[in-house]
Amino acid sequence: MKSNDDSVRTIALLWAGIVIGCSFVATPAKFYASSLTLSTALEVGRVTFRSLLAAEIILLVCGVVLLVRRRQRLPGFWIAGLILAVQWLAVMPLLNIRTDAVIQGQPVSGPPYHVFYIVFEAIKVVILLATARGGRSGWILESLHRWPRGRERS
Repeated sequence: MKSNDDSVRTIALLWAGIVIGCSFVATPAKFYASSLTLSTALEVGRVTFRSLLAAEIILLVCGVVLLVRRRQRLPGFWIAGLILAVQWLAVMPLLNIRTDAVIQGQPVSGPPYHVFYIVFEAIKVVILLATARGGRSGWILESLHRWPRGRERS
């Protein structure tokens, strides 16, 4: 009974680690390579994020299968899946348009969609780590409920 819960928590931890490694370490690092042009870095980024998406989908499906089989509720895991869907169905198409424009040498303006994507990544990582930590993200929700009065109730 406990092993499936631990399995989902392990999947959440692995998922968070992959996102941290890809989005917050490897992706920014490539922009420091002086011999890599911006266009090439963006093309590499596109391939990197498609690979990341494949890994995230595999982990999400594995976790969902375990949760459904055990009829467990880990809201953090479901929320992370929803964030992933928003990132790829709403934000990534806008980033792709912008990336294509930069690669073609066109000027770009407008909202910084990459910032939206990064914020979603950060939220997703926090939720996944919370899920791995306690099997649920309740401590985040409880903290948000108490904020900004958190110190008074501590």
